[in-house]
Amino acid sequence: MTDDPHRRLQAAFLRRQRAARHQLLDSAYRVDESDGDDGPVTNYGKALTHRDDGVPTASAYASLVDALDAGTVDAYNAVELDTDPEGRRLAEPPGSHAFEGMGADPWAVDMAPPPAFASSEMGAELIELYCRALCRDVPFGAYGEDGAVVDAVTDLNGLAGYAGPAGTADPRGGSLDTTRVFRGIVPGAATGPHVSQLLWKDVPRGAIPQSQRVRVLASEAAAGTGDADVVGTGPDYLTDWNAWLRVQRGIPVGRTNPPPTLVDAGGDPDEAVTRHIVTGRDLANKVRRQVPYLASRDAAEILLGMGVPFDRRIPYQQGGEASATAGTSGIRTAVPVVNFGAHDVLESVVSVFDPAQTAAWYRKWLVHRRLRPEEYAGRLEAERRGAGGPFDLPDNLHESATPSRVADAHGTVLLPQAYTEGSPTHPSYPAGHSVVAGATVTVLKAMFDGRYPFPVEEMVVPVADGTATGELAGGGTTTVQSTRLAPVTEVSTALGATADSITEARSETITVTDELNKLATNVALGRNWAGIHYRSDGIEGLLLGEQVAVRYLQDHLRSTDLPFDGYRLEPFFDAYPGTAEGAGPNRGRDGILLTPDRITTPEGESSAIDVDDPSR
Repeated sequence: MTDDPHRRLQAAFLRRQRAARHQLLDSAYRVDESDGDDGPVTNYGKALTHRDDGVPTASAYASLVDALDAGTVDAYNAVELDTDPEGRRLAEPPGSHAFEGMGADPWAVDMAPPPAFASSEMGAELIELYCRALCRDVPFGAYGEDGAVVDAVTDLNGLAGYAGPAGTADPRGGSLDTTRVFRGIVPGAATGPHVSQLLWKDVPRGAIPQSQRVRVLASEAAAGTGDADVVGTGPDYLTDWNAWLRVQRGIPVGRTNPPPTLVDAGGDPDEAVTRHIVTGRDLANKVRRQVPYLASRDAAEILLGMGVPFDRRIPYQQGGEASATAGTSGIRTAVPVVNFGAHDVLESVVSVFDPAQTAAWYRKWLVHRRLRPEEYAGRLEAERRGAGGPFDLPDNLHESATPSRVADAHGTVLLPQAYTEGSPTHPSYPAGHSVVAGATVTVLKAMFDGRYPFPVEEMVVPVADGTATGELAGGGTTTVQSTRLAPVTEVSTALGATADSITEARSETITVTDELNKLATNVALGRNWAGIHYRSDGIEGLLLGEQVAVRYLQDHLRSTDLPFDGYRLEPFFDAYPGTAEGAGPNRGRDGILLTPDRITTPEGESSAIDVDDPSR
């Protein structure tokens, strides 16, 4: 400690300088590579000038690439968008060139390329999205008996290139069934209910607890009263070729599709018809316009409200137990607040958001420019109707029965969208929400004691709770099944979870890390339920976000000189970074230890995780 302000500032400068040297000069610079396929047919082009077959013009796509290379205002203003003066604009391509003030340089962390346009992996990802679209209104509690879900299992089981549960990337192997379909493959994602407790439980915000119920989207209104089934079906968009083509050209959504129909009981926001997340559409609605970090910030408040301990190594005693850091018992006379405490957790979850988005934006615009699922399905529909092609689409996509079921339901094989506008106007890979989920959840897994068991008595599940009748924005009324939360210890069946998954939640030991992994997966794949992202956008996005968070935390740890051995973290995969060749989900729940200058194995643990850390 010093009273000399100049010495204090010099110490602060040296601390930041050490961080910058470690992050920017001493660390390996990982160079991402695209799949090498760069042209208007196989890459993103939404809002650019399009041909009549739904493909961006070569000139328009070249103008985008030229602008990204040049990075100047004049170059960006020369990008050839639709001539409509009210057309949608691109979502900040210049953001791909941005720098960050903490952690790794956004360009320097590692990410694998996405599946190639003509690959079986790409075809399998679109087939899964077709299946999700056909199942998005099925309650998770009905998965064991619903015919659409059974059809999805049949279509995905053994599908060439499929990387979901029971696919090539799942170390558990076996056959796909209705309990595993559409789930993630990281530890915790497939245990218990489909939806994380951290997306169901009320958020304890002081005197005003916040429910996590979402407003209900219903089918487009007709005159009179609509009939409701178990939950109520929602609207699907962009299944008409002409409407789809207008949206690809960036023509304003309001002139193409009606706005989403929110069920509203008379216009009073306190009386709006809401329910907890019980379907894929509900999950898509939850992550539609919510700030991407908010789900993790809410999760932090839930964990704090439950009294989940922080990492056992922090330099404070917790619950009368000494710190697990070697050489110290920890501070007994104080509690952590701005370092290692609640304020630190909440601030860190927000602070890692922008570095994660910047890392995503670089790969979206400058490296991969992966076309959105609605664009990919448009190539298949153009072939089918003789409007264009043939395109180099994979055999498994042509041979699958799933597109035909979509055509039977909607008249085309365009991918049904849950959002009126379809995707945002930026490329697909990686999913921004996924990278943010990977980063923010990694922060929570590190700062809390991830091995702490999630108490069964704290677990809830949505159950049916009567019906609610509301007015539809387009006219008419509808009746929707509402929900309430019930303890899993008191119910055997529920609208939001199958009986088997409820039994599993009661009988299995589910840790805080498990539940956070499920939260990350729900957010990462939540927009897949809307049809705007592929599975690999989400899974690989988690791995990218994890690296951003690790490098952020290494800098963050330099803020205090108290004795601290480092944060223990269970990575998503059994290697760090998870992009290492041959890496798979961390089924052994092994840990790594994060310190400012190196990543190592926690003292007293045997870990099978291979760490690619040049300073180790």
